[in-house]
Amino acid sequence: MAQIVTIIGITHNPFMPRLFQQPQQPPGAAKVKERIAIMRQKLAAAKPDVLITIGNDHLHQFFMDNMPAFMIGKMDQYDGTFYDEIREFGLPSCKLPGDPDVSDAIMDGAFDRGVDFAYSNELTIDHSIVVPMLFVRPEMDIPIVPILTNCIAPPMPRPKRFYEVGKAIRAAIDSLPTHKRVGVLVSGHLSLEVGGPKQFERKLQDPEFDANAVGWIENGDIQSAVDFCTPERMLRAGNMTMGYLNFLMMMGVANNSKPSYAEGLDAGFPAIPFFSWDSQH
Repeated sequence: MAQIVTIIGITHNPFMPRLFQQPQQPPGAAKVKERIAIMRQKLAAAKPDVLITIGNDHLHQFFMDNMPAFMIGKMDQYDGTFYDEIREFGLPSCKLPGDPDVSDAIMDGAFDRGVDFAYSNELTIDHSIVVPMLFVRPEMDIPIVPILTNCIAPPMPRPKRFYEVGKAIRAAIDSLPTHKRVGVLVSGHLSLEVGGPKQFERKLQDPEFDANAVGWIENGDIQSAVDFCTPERMLRAGNMTMGYLNFLMMMGVANNSKPSYAEGLDAGFPAIPFFSWDSQH
């Protein structure tokens, strides 16, 4: 039986890797880098054989005319980073190893639990997976199983469904006919505005939402999260706040247990999320 040895939730803000390389950085950058180092050490200590990486495509691989609700990659190797991300954010192109056997087993296990994943054998991953890997495993040497959600293009799955799919993923992992050590790396947002009038404000964009959003995870309160995360409320918090839904999937993978670490860091940016669970038996 496979064992989940760590679950980590983190930002995929594509501006940050380049920001951290500049000689002059905002005062809060040091705090963010400290937290990233904590998560990097947690992943290293867990020594996973494979990483389930949960993120979302940003209209790179898919568009409004062909947007799967939940999709899993099934490849031996994944190309990372699209041209516009290299141009706009200075992100590197990369290649990440895959584990198609684990991909197939998770997809089959999810079928048995009422989740019909779309799948791709021609998947290029964008910054929702590349940036978290740059933060916590820059060597990019651990095979990944990428899972992409639709939290960007309406109509989107309901918050409860994100949690239910996370539960199905967890059950499928627990049933894997292997002794592999499995890590789970999830990226998402708290309140966030992209392209709108609040994008570059150096402050929390919706402190009430951020405090509630961290509290739901910290307390394992999925019902409040599901009830509160209506599209209207998330949109008021910022036009990309729906990325928080990925963390509801994370709660499902964690069987709604309380994390060992939960924070929405106020570092002079929009709030930066950090969540982690230690070994789960």
